[in-house]
Amino acid sequence: MAAFALSHSKDGMQKAGWKMDQNEEACYIDIDEDETTADADDNRTYSDWCNLPDLILEQIFSYLDVKERYYASLVCTQWYRCLYLPMVWHNFLVDDRTLTRPKYNYYSGWQYCLDHMRTQNCIARIGKYLRGLEFRPEHSFNNIYQFMSMMSWSIDKSLDPKPIAELIGVGSRIRSLVYIFPCNMSHRTDPEGIKLFGTGGQLLQGLKHLLSRLKNLRTLKLIDFVLNRFEANHLLDEVLETCCNKMRVLNLVNVTTGHCPIMHVGLFFNLQILTISPQNIDDDVLLLLADTQLRHLHLLQNCYTSPCEYIFPCTVKAWRLLKRDNPLLRVHLRLESVKDGEIVFQPEAPVSSVVYRSTKTRIKTCVLMRIVDQYKNTLSTYGHEMLPRYHTPKPFINRTDSLILLLCRQCFNLTTLLIREKISTCTLLLIARTASNLRRLYVRRFCVVKRFDWPRHPEWSDEFYEWLRASSRSYESTEIEVSQILGYKWHLLNDADYMKIEAEVRTEC
Repeated sequence: MAAFALSHSKDGMQKAGWKMDQNEEACYIDIDEDETTADADDNRTYSDWCNLPDLILEQIFSYLDVKERYYASLVCTQWYRCLYLPMVWHNFLVDDRTLTRPKYNYYSGWQYCLDHMRTQNCIARIGKYLRGLEFRPEHSFNNIYQFMSMMSWSIDKSLDPKPIAELIGVGSRIRSLVYIFPCNMSHRTDPEGIKLFGTGGQLLQGLKHLLSRLKNLRTLKLIDFVLNRFEANHLLDEVLETCCNKMRVLNLVNVTTGHCPIMHVGLFFNLQILTISPQNIDDDVLLLLADTQLRHLHLLQNCYTSPCEYIFPCTVKAWRLLKRDNPLLRVHLRLESVKDGEIVFQPEAPVSSVVYRSTKTRIKTCVLMRIVDQYKNTLSTYGHEMLPRYHTPKPFINRTDSLILLLCRQCFNLTTLLIREKISTCTLLLIARTASNLRRLYVRRFCVVKRFDWPRHPEWSDEFYEWLRASSRSYESTEIEVSQILGYKWHLLNDADYMKIEAEVRTEC
């Protein structure tokens, strides 16, 4: 689609403008108009897109990539001014194609290489507006390294006694940095194959060099680096020196594959949220965290984390000391995997949520009983995200209805429950009546069967028994009764809506 940005003159519109060609590049062209068209322009009604409030334009620009923002800024003076609004550059994504140009390599063919002139001009123009950096390389690690080196150089030059005018303030507003390393080098045709290769060397040194110059970091996320023990032990040296009292959110997932405690995480005194893999903590780390302001400790296992059989949990004594010195801390256990796996249980930890994001992990009797036994006094969120890729039995004796109801009876602080396996309408009604503090109930409509299949309990009155039987006959009656119990309009979710609840669960945790 062609997009024009007519230029202005004292006499009105000039017969020229910008157009997007087939290669998605902007070119300046002459616009041929006859006299009829020129006369018709006097009666033409133009839109008011240029007069939108800054807050709306700022939000629109934030969804565009760097190239699209540049082309949009050519439309009119108002949109050009919006290019430099603060929220537009709230997050700057750097991947294999960012600020690159194609270059022919005799051995490898055409490759995208970082354009140093464009990169330097970009940093000089918008570097002082950046609030966050996000690195997502796939193959071109050299481009990422060069960008980090140029960013570090620009920040150094901005701090000189006589700085370059264009570089003043570069990097001073950056509050967050995210680096997700593609550690899995398996073939694309083998989605379940895993061949781990960690980062390190000059790339890691370039990242640490950049981190040492970001004095105002509040959020740092380093994911799937898979380092050796020496590099892992010194990963946060520069960050600790510059942001010891400023860091609020720290995310370290799979810094190593084997057991290697990262002691630095316990030295950020004002840290609020820590996400870390269970193989990177031990008793000593917990004792350090007890003296911080930490409120949420997320123990995350993803598809690159070692199986739970090879990870040792922290001791009961360490968790007791942590609960004594930091009673407001809440622990969240989460598993994200493409295979069947299990979480690493932490005995007597103040676990607030247990969430699985795996298509092949079932609800197991022994696991659920262990969760109820260890975390019944603190558990508030339990469930399985994503859609299952296994067959669930339909007979009542083979389903998990009784286990889920037991969870609701024992865990009196349960507020959020996610159910994706087969369950009856009768069980849903019993869950809503049993879990007194339940506020959010997410259930797949596809897995709910319309049945009254529970044997009568001696404590049930005749009135309750008849209500349960009548309300279990249809989805509509079940939804109405559950809505009345929960206090809001509740309904069963289709598969598309069930897949969208991850963001809500993360917010609640």
